[in-house]
Amino acid sequence: MFAFVIPSKNPTNMLVDLVKRIREKSSDKIIIINDGSKNGLEFFDQVLETENVLVLKHAINMGKGAALKTAFNEILVNHPNIKGCITLDSDGQHSVTDALKIAKILSTGEDFVLGCRTFTKDIPIKSYLGNTISKKIYAFILGKKIKDTQTGLRGLSREFMKDCLSIKSNRFEFETEQFVIAVRDKINIYETDIQTIYIENNSGSHFNPLFDSLRIYFILLRYVSVSFATFLIDFLVFSISFGLGASVSWSNLLARTASIVFQYNASKKYVFKINVAKKYSFILFVAYVYLSGVVSVIIQEKITSSTGLNVLLVKILVESILFIVSYSFVGTIVFNKKEVS
Repeated sequence: MFAFVIPSKNPTNMLVDLVKRIREKSSDKIIIINDGSKNGLEFFDQVLETENVLVLKHAINMGKGAALKTAFNEILVNHPNIKGCITLDSDGQHSVTDALKIAKILSTGEDFVLGCRTFTKDIPIKSYLGNTISKKIYAFILGKKIKDTQTGLRGLSREFMKDCLSIKSNRFEFETEQFVIAVRDKINIYETDIQTIYIENNSGSHFNPLFDSLRIYFILLRYVSVSFATFLIDFLVFSISFGLGASVSWSNLLARTASIVFQYNASKKYVFKINVAKKYSFILFVAYVYLSGVVSVIIQEKITSSTGLNVLLVKILVESILFIVSYSFVGTIVFNKKEVS
């Protein structure tokens, strides 16, 4: 058994129509979250007339992410027989046939399923540009290509719902954090094609293309920020040490030592948001940092001796390349939540 989860703010008759269409094809639980609505309250009363429908209510508008977490918690606490959920938007832009398709995929054992739309230039410009830009940013920072980064039609297993309850974000960026968790914990992101439906140029969406995009990109950029701060500490100590006469090797050693505690704690707390890291995570982290330092020294000395380039310039170039490798290793090996002990 699965649940259909529908966050809704100020609904229209489209919500009632969506519930009817779901019930025509499935007897599974339908959970609707009234996210602090001020208008359209009568439609919540109407959907309750349908069998096996539950409406949860927020006293104030808390955001789509908070609404989804409310539903996830309800399922995990009070419905042990529900194996997973399918999330849909309440504005009628998701096909029930596609939702059932995702439920079928979930039943095969997948943890995270995305219903991916096909983007052409005749769709609303905010959706086309938002998804195009997001795909490139996600691919660079997460190292994962995602076809439709803004889809609201998703399937989540019970286990993945539980993982998502730890996400602190409460608005549209909550759905971005789902990608972060999936990549971090090596959860397969299963993508399946769905219909591309836009009603009245997507006017029913509460997504603000400017402010909500900035919130989403801020989440992704925090990964870069910690690494950049670590790089500045490393570079500052290296520059001072080298300027005082230390060799490249000793300067790198001192720089790594100075920055390692900062990077470990900042990565754990602010980047990967792990409260309790696995037993040997710090040792593993230190080993990697010093190993990458040795590799960095070897490459730097090779380049400077063969090209005569400025040592500090070479340092910047080499560390920039190692940054990408470092993020991937730290995220998937050191702070992999599934391996926490």
